Amino acid sequence: MEKRKFKRVETKRRTMIQVFQYPHETLLQTSLPWTKDDSISGYNDIEKFEADMIKLMLDERGMGLAANQIGITKRFFAIGHETFDTFKKHAIIWNPHVINFSEEKVIDEEGCLSFKDVFIKVERPKIIEIQYETTQGKTRFAKLDGMESKCFQHELDHLDGITFNKRVSKLRWDMANKG
Repeated sequence: MEKRKFKRVETKRRTMIQVFQYPHETLLQTSLPWTKDDSISGYNDIEKFEADMIKLMLDERGMGLAANQIGITKRFFAIGHETFDTFKKHAIIWNPHVINFSEEKVIDEEGCLSFKDVFIKVERPKIIEIQYETTQGKTRFAKLDGMESKCFQHELDHLDGITFNKRVSKLRWDMANKG
């Protein structure tokens, strides 16, 4: 069966992926589920794409990078940091979602690779239980806390077309952008 091609938004650097800045159109779109018939334009090898996406995330000094941020409106993102428990090793996770979350909330500072040099305090559930798929199509479950939970929720928001400026009041946003 032929794989469906999911065309990336064209860029000047046609063969390289890049992080798009707000208000790029894909940052505002809801992503569609990734299926086994999908592929990434310009990549014959999904592992090569994953390596490139993780490398880009690390080069930009990020802990997460959503598909929307590189112009692809499919449900996957890169995540990982040495301080994380579940995603200590960098990975691409497919079709992620939160299946449960704590009533306890935390307010913590967040940054975003699509908003260079902007940091804002965002309120989110402290603990989340998640489900996602591996590159091999296996379903996994995990419980995330702290920075790892916050990062996962931030990237998941991207897949729903929600950028972190929509999670705070206009006043808080305006104050963060003074400068």
